[in-house]
Amino acid sequence: MRNLMIMGMTACALALTGCESMGTAAQSKTVQGAALGSALGAGTGAIIGNQTGHAGAGTAIGAGLGALGGGMVGHGMEEQSAQAAPAESKTKFCPVGGELYDEQVKYCPIHGVELKYRDTR
Repeated sequence: MRNLMIMGMTACALALTGCESMGTAAQSKTVQGAALGSALGAGTGAIIGNQTGHAGAGTAIGAGLGALGGGMVGHGMEEQSAQAAPAESKTKFCPVGGELYDEQVKYCPIHGVELKYRDTR
């Protein structure tokens, strides 16, 4: 019964993350948070469940709650970084030396060339 429950949880996790490419999923803080939360929750649930005689149920409940909590934290981190991104997109750089400057600076004081906008997205 325990092996069947573990295989079911693994199949659900693969189905939920299977829609994203591996590169996108690895970069998503939501997915990373959910995976880490699921692993930590499963471990904690297994320990608590073992104490009560229901290690399989504890593992499943802990993994589910950990995935939800970790996903929510990761999603919040993504939203926070998305709000900060427009301020960073105004950075300029020197095409010769690569030095970074504020958007108010028009020419590189070292090389004398016009600065270009840096795309940080």
